[in-house]
Amino acid sequence: MDLDNLLNTKINSINFTQNLFERTNIGFFAKNVKGKIISLNTFMLSIYGVDKKSAVLGKSDFDFLPSHFAKSITKDDFFVLKNGKPIIDKIEMVPFIDFKTYWLKTSKYPIFDNDNNVIGLIGVTSKLNESGEYSFKNKNLIKVLNYMEENIDKKISLDELCKIALMSKTTLLRHFKEDFQISPMAYLKKVRLHLACNMLRNSNKDLLSIAYACGYYDQSHFNKDFKSILNETPKKYKLRFDELMQSDDLTF
Repeated sequence: MDLDNLLNTKINSINFTQNLFERTNIGFFAKNVKGKIISLNTFMLSIYGVDKKSAVLGKSDFDFLPSHFAKSITKDDFFVLKNGKPIIDKIEMVPFIDFKTYWLKTSKYPIFDNDNNVIGLIGVTSKLNESGEYSFKNKNLIKVLNYMEENIDKKISLDELCKIALMSKTTLLRHFKEDFQISPMAYLKKVRLHLACNMLRNSNKDLLSIAYACGYYDQSHFNKDFKSILNETPKKYKLRFDELMQSDDLTF
């Protein structure tokens, strides 16, 4: 029996599990050994920016998400698939269709056949700011994150963040990297680019309006940051997803 057929024998139990999560604020998904999505609940639609599950099934994260984010997801997927080991409670930043960026706590588990070979994975994920299950090592970091979100369209300096956190630059950098593995300003750039990607895909605003909404005060700086991370301009990114929407009849 090949892997696809073997995995199909487990689809009923996977879909049963998916249905258990359907009325919760917890996301559920399952993927095959190629990283293709084979099951998900309604919660996940807000991440992929579609209104129906059929638009996602059989596709990968690269079909819907910014490439720099999709790379992070698939890297974890293939760690689980290759090593047969779970990833538990990883904290990751995710852009939603409501144009906000959330931190999610995600766990992924391998699916084994009767001979203990990995044939896929299942995962669960929840929003940190709604679940209340995760606490940062320094609670003042919550104030920093909230300040960034509330002022995402304005200039934000490291000095401002230090005042919000009641920390020196050295202390803020140390605590921030302990929880997020990146600096506060690198995190801010990621949030802005996540928001930009989401707006390019899900709104009719022009490029300059999107740049302003994401805290950029000129198109050149926006284009430079965007291309440095995604390896394409905002215009090309939008055109690519517009073509995907038209070809696959997706609703973003």
